Amino acid sequence: MNRLFTGSCCILLFLGILTGCQKKEFDSFYERPEGLGAPIYQQLEARGNFKHLTAVITKAGYKDILSKTGWWTFFAPNDAAFELFFKEQNISGTADISDSLATSIVKYALVYNAYRKDQLSTYQTSGNTDAGNNLAFKRKTAYYDWVQQKGDSEHSKVIATNRNVQSRRSGSINVNVSAYVDGDNNNKYIPYFTETFTASGFNPTDYKQFYPNSTFTGFNVASATVVNKDIAAENGMIHEVDRVILPLKSLDQYIASNADYSEFRNLLDSLKYYTSNAYQTHRNFVATGIADSVYVKGYNGQLAFSPNNENYQTPGLNAYITNESQKSSWTMLVPTNDAFRAYRKKILAKYGNSFFKTAPSSVVIDFINSHMWPTTLWPSKFTEGQNYQLETTTLNISNAVDKKLLSNGIFYGVNQAQYANVFRTVYGVPYLDPTTSLTLLGYADGGTGIKVYTTQPNVRQTLLVMPDAVLTTAGYRYNESSASNTATAWGYRTSPTASYSHNTIYKDNIFRLFKSGVLITSTGEITSFAGTGIIESQSGDYIKYNNGKIQTSGTVDSGVDINVTKTDNTSVNGIVYYVDAILSFTDKNVGQHIENLSISSPTNFGSFYWYVLNSSIYNKTTKAISGVNAGIDNKYTIFIPDNAAISQAIKDGLLPGNKTTGALPTAAPTSEADKDLVRRFILYHIINGESVATDGKKSDNYLTLLQTETGDNTLLTVVNQPNNVVVTDRMGRASVVKLAFSNQLSNRTIIHSIGNYLKYK
Repeated sequence: MNRLFTGSCCILLFLGILTGCQKKEFDSFYERPEGLGAPIYQQLEARGNFKHLTAVITKAGYKDILSKTGWWTFFAPNDAAFELFFKEQNISGTADISDSLATSIVKYALVYNAYRKDQLSTYQTSGNTDAGNNLAFKRKTAYYDWVQQKGDSEHSKVIATNRNVQSRRSGSINVNVSAYVDGDNNNKYIPYFTETFTASGFNPTDYKQFYPNSTFTGFNVASATVVNKDIAAENGMIHEVDRVILPLKSLDQYIASNADYSEFRNLLDSLKYYTSNAYQTHRNFVATGIADSVYVKGYNGQLAFSPNNENYQTPGLNAYITNESQKSSWTMLVPTNDAFRAYRKKILAKYGNSFFKTAPSSVVIDFINSHMWPTTLWPSKFTEGQNYQLETTTLNISNAVDKKLLSNGIFYGVNQAQYANVFRTVYGVPYLDPTTSLTLLGYADGGTGIKVYTTQPNVRQTLLVMPDAVLTTAGYRYNESSASNTATAWGYRTSPTASYSHNTIYKDNIFRLFKSGVLITSTGEITSFAGTGIIESQSGDYIKYNNGKIQTSGTVDSGVDINVTKTDNTSVNGIVYYVDAILSFTDKNVGQHIENLSISSPTNFGSFYWYVLNSSIYNKTTKAISGVNAGIDNKYTIFIPDNAAISQAIKDGLLPGNKTTGALPTAAPTSEADKDLVRRFILYHIINGESVATDGKKSDNYLTLLQTETGDNTLLTVVNQPNNVVVTDRMGRASVVKLAFSNQLSNRTIIHSIGNYLKYK
């Protein structure tokens, strides 16, 4: 029994000693490190030159917070900063600072997490992992606006969105969708600059542009200078600054607060998007006892961004990257009222200079987007960055009469509007004309590729535009309600009394008409159609002109030429001509046009047509030559030897006929050998895959429709100079195109007359 008692006592004594050792280790590990400064509030109080700040902290209700827990960076204005602030605000002292203003000052000076000066320019990814040095110039503060009593009659209580509104396609229209995230307070950011920050092209001279009354010292916070850095505290880091910094406005708030931009503000307001939010409504009710609905306010999702969103997102992407706002920022150029009115008058002249109300809604979207930059546009790089429409500015920094670095972006008030490419190029002529709305719809559709091509300000252009009246008279229309999974909005009817039919065939047809009016020239725009010429269009079709009259392959069939009714040369990159008829294209096969030519000019086309008509590769009913397809991607060139050249080919044994006289056969060939001679001869005179006119543009070795017995392709060589085209065959024999009888238009095919035949063997 005594042994058991003695053993138990030893064990208890050992456990007591062990427990005491563990407690000492625990206390040693978690004890307050030696040399660590007091909490933020106590340090400020002890230093003696923050009396005003500590009074403001107390008034804001943050004394307890800054005296104990947390992990903050505090940009602390000293007493001299407050004395300057009192003078600027015309107040006597802290007693005149309201509780709400005190809260604003303190919370905007508080940055989440503690940073030394050398850490502030480091960009942190999600999870606060350092991602890159010298990239960051902003940090999230504890300040946010929350619910504002600044809505309209329907939305009396609003809160700014914390994510850009998303635009989604629903059928044939764009639908706005709120992407607001509950629990994100849309905190404001505070900007700072150190000598190591060089990202995005920042130059220290840029600082002076935004803060003309301050000097860049190598460590500035907004307009303030840090006069004492890296003061370590138990609950964070203190940087003493020489100015009181009030929460910066967002882009949206600044535009709304300045009467100089009221015209732009009104236009921006037309794109507001509200959505009710149950979470914020309940939260506001708990805080205020007011049960009114709270609405999230954003802006149309087709804009580059919502200018009231404090959280940076890459425009065009719905994803949000945490902490991206540390290094990225938006930029807006906003014209003053006078500049706005002048530009509105310029671009909306055909709409009666109205408040954009009668113009297509896309005009408003494009106008505002042209003034929105998805990146930080520093003053020193003002002419280099690209806006949301991938355009550099048409202005200079001297046009910026107001420069502000705001909480979510850079603001430039400019005395001239940004000239958007969609308005200043030839694309803008039909875009800004209510009489050409159908043409605009076709141009804007990505399926035509016209917008991308015509909005290049440095590429000279010529357009032939068909007014709506011309297109509707021809049977075309656009009707959104007719669009479905199997039908398009584009419709067509064969006569004024017929019903409209909507399908992809008519969409393809009218797109071809639009693209036929986009002329491809190598020497710039066509200044006049008074002369004679031939030009290729974006559709692959050619148009001809002679003494003011315009021909297409379709007018060749109808015999009625097209006239220019109006000319617009106001664009920076070319001329637009309005025409009085559609730029029609033929639906006939090429054999029909060769037949027509054999009648109108028999000495140049008659003999060749005889062989086509009597060949084994010709369909007399459809008038199609085998191998010559009328599909949208097919283009051809036919070189037709005149009658004398055909006669020589007969004598040389390349065609059946009288080898002595060169006369045509008296009947269609019947032997397989003669049929094959005719087939080979015809196919070798047809270039496959390209239409070549006498415009000097296309010179190359081209495949023909003829293949050898072993399946190899055969070639022709075309040397093309303006009004001088020479074709060389496989035997090295040259033939000159006869200009007076060439450039005949067919179904994506050009027909030429030549004075020699082409020999393939």
